[in-house]
Amino acid sequence: MSQPSKRILVAIPAYNEAGTIAAVVESVRASLPSCDLLVINDGSGDATGQVLDTLNTTVATHLCNLGYGRAIQTAIMYAIECGYDTLVTLDADGQHHPEQIAGLLQEFDSAGWDVLIGSRYMGERGYQDAPLGKRIGMQLFSMLVRMVIGQQVFDTSSGMKVIRRTVFDPLTHWHFVDFHAEAIVYLMRLGYRIGEFPVTVAERTQGTSMYTPLAYFKYPLKTSMLVLLGIIEAALTRRRHRS
Repeated sequence: MSQPSKRILVAIPAYNEAGTIAAVVESVRASLPSCDLLVINDGSGDATGQVLDTLNTTVATHLCNLGYGRAIQTAIMYAIECGYDTLVTLDADGQHHPEQIAGLLQEFDSAGWDVLIGSRYMGERGYQDAPLGKRIGMQLFSMLVRMVIGQQVFDTSSGMKVIRRTVFDPLTHWHFVDFHAEAIVYLMRLGYRIGEFPVTVAERTQGTSMYTPLAYFKYPLKTSMLVLLGIIEAALTRRRHRS
């Protein structure tokens, strides 16, 4: 008897991405016709909501901007409620190539990862294509994660991830801000297996990147603090489970 196919949800957090969201949704539908799709409109102040109204897709709307971490948690809670086995996340800015997700899913299943990150920086390419400020930041975050959990993670801020259902529950018990390095450290300290798979990305053509000149100074400090909180939260979670 053949086993039932796994139910996969693709989730796209969107904040002020009116210029790209339609193309991203259509690309996901073309590349992953067997997967369901959820867009999280995270309190956009532009025409993102109006564009989504024309796309005949499921939308979860935040009445105000709650941030990337909360948008991902909304997707996780939706996946739990609707009984999905796997959650795939990708960004709404058009930089990710949805046609690469099939390769991630194959690696995810064959290697049995709990979380698989679509990595822009692993392998020979490294960080050479990243702007200087971002390159320094990514190397710093990668080193920080390695110091804490003893495993190299090259791309701690990738928005393309595949997440197994067994990881959904712990990801709803703590408010993640960026859902980047702190989530990786938190899950690894709980014993989950996290891997990387090489992907490529396109240049952003519309919208505004989070990496402003000021962010190059603020983001490393914030991330370091969040990683520390991730370590503490993982310890508290283990203690609760033992008691």
